[in-house]
Amino acid sequence: MKSNEKLEERVGHLLRELGNGADVKSRYFRLSDQEKAACMIYIEGIVDTASIQDHIVDPLLNKHIKFDHAFIDQLIERVVETALVEKITDKQAPGKLLEGFALIVVDQEEIIIAADTVKWQERSLSSPKGQRALQGPDLGFTESRGGNVALVRKWVKNADLRHELTTYGDLTNTTVSLLYIEGIVEPDILNEIKAKLASVALDSVLDSNYIAESITKEAQSIFPLTLNSDRPDVVAAEILEGRVCIIVDGSPYALIAPAVLVQFFQSADDYYLPAPASRLIRRIRFLLFWLSVYIPGTFVAFTTFHAGILPVNLLVGFVAQREAVPFPTFLEVLVVDFLIQAILEASNRLPQNVSVTISLFGAIVFGQSSVEAQLIQPITLVVLSVSFILSSIIPIATMSYATRILRVAFILIGALLGLYGIALLTLLLLVHLCYLRSFGVPYLAPFAPFTLKDQRDTLIRNPIPTITHKEVRFHKEEPMDSANQVNEKEENDS
Repeated sequence: MKSNEKLEERVGHLLRELGNGADVKSRYFRLSDQEKAACMIYIEGIVDTASIQDHIVDPLLNKHIKFDHAFIDQLIERVVETALVEKITDKQAPGKLLEGFALIVVDQEEIIIAADTVKWQERSLSSPKGQRALQGPDLGFTESRGGNVALVRKWVKNADLRHELTTYGDLTNTTVSLLYIEGIVEPDILNEIKAKLASVALDSVLDSNYIAESITKEAQSIFPLTLNSDRPDVVAAEILEGRVCIIVDGSPYALIAPAVLVQFFQSADDYYLPAPASRLIRRIRFLLFWLSVYIPGTFVAFTTFHAGILPVNLLVGFVAQREAVPFPTFLEVLVVDFLIQAILEASNRLPQNVSVTISLFGAIVFGQSSVEAQLIQPITLVVLSVSFILSSIIPIATMSYATRILRVAFILIGALLGLYGIALLTLLLLVHLCYLRSFGVPYLAPFAPFTLKDQRDTLIRNPIPTITHKEVRFHKEEPMDSANQVNEKEENDS
């Protein structure tokens, strides 16, 4: 059966726009008792072929259609049986094919019918990998944006939950979902997030971190200004507190904004365990984080500049160990820190069945052999091991990378200026944290500025009934220099 030549030319043009890909399939047939030629086009592997056969091909071949000016409308209303059917033009056709739609091109009809038959290859639901919890739901996000949005709706069955869809990446055309609850989210914060998203100009978006770096690039801070999570229950809880969720197609991690410092020390376990247990563990978590940052630098400062402050027995032990090793303390600490980080990175990159073995073997052999060879002091190995163990208690992985940078910075400043340098760097760090904003929200909120009612769920987690409410928790504040500029402008105007 030979199809109409104009139809073949039109279909050939569409196929050429997709590079005549081997997975782009086309099928010619005739509608309504051999009277009108048509062609169906789809991309193999991203569509449900069973749905195409049952809900498109069979109805088109078996149902009689009357030819008149409303012919396309008849096909949509009476013949094509898929849930979503759209009218598109030739210009929109390549994009719809790449989204998983099957196209029906009818001879002498300008409108193309696009039927939703999408079926991406996806992994099944599994346990979350980034934020594991002893109790609570054991369900994590996948790489399916639509499935992740559905998981959030499973937890938040609220008519005020808003879902906005946008496409980013000139080459990838990645769909990104924006979720928030109208009436709870602060409008100024929502508008700033939308403005940041609107300014994103990327050729490709392959993961949520592409979006995170684009909307926080002005901050230039080692601290993460968005919280990422692969737990739908955590995302649902953050949305209920007035935050905005960004879900990127192809990424199992959702972005949560705005993010403040205290969020990175809150774990899902805190809300699934009794309140007394959560109060204790959250304070310990916050304390151990700062100890992991300060211990190595303080050790270098004491041994290099302030040895006389140490107790005599401790000092004698340090001096005895120092005489046996050839390198200065600060260099020794930096090298050990570097090697421990190398072991950690190797354990993350190696196959899972050998990573634990290699990590244990590397740590034991490196530690024991280097001490026996008198290359490092035993106390150095103890100090760095304790620091890395303490830093591992951080529930959110993105904050642990900031910990590594801060640890090295305190080691260097302790080697250069001693305790005075550590105090100076602490002051600079505090100023930076006070100045830092996450989409207009102070990074140290609700401690600075201090908000008494919000202390119910910070370092202390009060009982659940006292912390669940619909109040807006976050308010946009301008940085100090912006506020001064506004005041100067008002004075000049007056």
